[in-house]
Amino acid sequence: MIWSKDRANKWYRDKGWVIGFNYVPSSAVNSTEMWMFETYDAEAVNKELGIASETGFNSCRVFLQFLVWEAERDGFLDTFDSFLSTAAKHGISVMPILFDDCAFAGNEPFYGKQQNPVPGVTNSGWTASPGFLIADDSSKTGLLKEYVQTVVGKFAHDERILMWDMYNEPGNIVRGEKSISLLRNAFTWARECNPAQPLTAAVWEWKDAWENECLLLSDIISFHDYEPLDTTKKRVELLA
Repeated sequence: MIWSKDRANKWYRDKGWVIGFNYVPSSAVNSTEMWMFETYDAEAVNKELGIASETGFNSCRVFLQFLVWEAERDGFLDTFDSFLSTAAKHGISVMPILFDDCAFAGNEPFYGKQQNPVPGVTNSGWTASPGFLIADDSSKTGLLKEYVQTVVGKFAHDERILMWDMYNEPGNIVRGEKSISLLRNAFTWARECNPAQPLTAAVWEWKDAWENECLLLSDIISFHDYEPLDTTKKRVELLA
C-alpha cells in the first residue's frame, strides 16, 4: 500500500536534512563494472565515501545492475552489503536504484570486461539496467520480479537504506511509454516485500503525461531538474 501523506511527512522529519549525491567509483565506467566481483573496488569506495563524508554529505544514490545480480546472485548481494557497511561507517545512507533507462554508451549492457572510458566524454560507457532487450522480453518478467524481490526483500528493514529508487528516468533514450509496464511492476513487486523504507521514482522530463505514474506510485515524491534555479523553484511549487 502506498504511504499516506502523514507517514511520508513523518519519515521526512525523522530523517533530517539529507545531503546526497549520485555515486559511481572513479574506477568504474558504469554500474556493471562497479558491482562485478572482479572489478568491485572496495578501496576506492572506502576512500571516496570518506571524502564525501568529510565534505558534508550524508547520503548517496547508487545504480544497481540487473545483469550482475543475474550472473552472481548471492555474490552480488554480498558485495552490496559490503558497500552498505562502508557507507554506514562514514555516516552515509544509501538510495539504491533498481532499474535505469539511461544508455549513453549506445549499446546493451553486458556482463564481463567493460569498454574503456572515452577521455573527456561524460558517461561514455553507461548502459541501462536491465537493458531494453530484456525489458521488452515478456519471458524475462519472472526473472526481473525475482531480482527486485531478492534485493528489496533482503534489505527491506535495513536502516542503512534511505529509500528505494525503483526506476531512474523511465522513458529516457526515446523509450517513452514502453517503460510504463516495468515501472508499475517494479513498485508492485517491491511492495510485496513490505519494505520499511519508502519507494520512489523521479519525475524528470516534465512534459509527458505518463510521468504522473511516478507521482501516483511513489511513497515519497522525488524529481530531477536540469534547469536554472527559478525554474526549479516553480517545479517544487508544482509538485507541492
